[in-house]
Amino acid sequence: MSDALRLHSLRARLLVRAQQAPPRDWLPVVIAGAEVGVASPEVASFLASGTPHFTLTDFRLLLLDDGLDAGRRSALLHDCALRLRDAGLLCGWRDEPLDVRPAPDAAPIATVERAACRTLGITTTAVHLNAFTPAGDLIVARRAEHKQIDPGLWDNLVGGMVPAGESEEEALRREAQEEAGLDLAPIALVRGSRVHATRRVPEGFQSEIVQVFDAVLPEETELRNQDGEVAAIERRPVAAVVEAIERDEFTLESALVTIDALLRRAAGP
Repeated sequence: MSDALRLHSLRARLLVRAQQAPPRDWLPVVIAGAEVGVASPEVASFLASGTPHFTLTDFRLLLLDDGLDAGRRSALLHDCALRLRDAGLLCGWRDEPLDVRPAPDAAPIATVERAACRTLGITTTAVHLNAFTPAGDLIVARRAEHKQIDPGLWDNLVGGMVPAGESEEEALRREAQEEAGLDLAPIALVRGSRVHATRRVPEGFQSEIVQVFDAVLPEETELRNQDGEVAAIERRPVAAVVEAIERDEFTLESALVTIDALLRRAAGP
């Protein structure tokens, strides 16, 4: 089997896990007339029965926001997140607002606490960096064991959410500094594909769009985690990374991000 065929086959296998529809009995979450998420019957019933401005209509969970601006919607969603937390329906409060958009490139219509996004199935945006050496090896990072999601698995060198008010490039540069002590300002970035993962997760439903970036780091680059969320950083040959992905040693998102870069490199200019 050729390397490209192997990568295509591996990506197809991973996409079976990464692109799933929500359970049939889950309800669309509608804000400002747009379906922005999906909620379990338990969450939908809880919000509709005891949270101001939420109602169930035509098998949809609606935020009644006629005439409200983005700031007021954000306040209502913050109250919603607090109620879900206090009811034990979400965990891992981050105190980090993320944008709520009716479509990936549309203007935000509200913000919401990050911890509530999977409980409400709201689509989030993330950035990941494939870091290559001049020789073509990959530099990868192992997630700390205390991470709530995918502890101990291997990951791209840099990856993280895009918070409200930041561009993708700004988020990538900030995450690079926090996770690897890496200043991306002098380094050329290549924008790759967008990977959209949709799947049931313990917190609810994940809908995450990952913007892929690639970079070749100078040989003398020194890398050191700054925020305590990375347990190790290693340089590995591409073949070893692919084998580790086949053994499910990488997070699902990072595996797809890595394969995206490898297929683009194999295709050439």
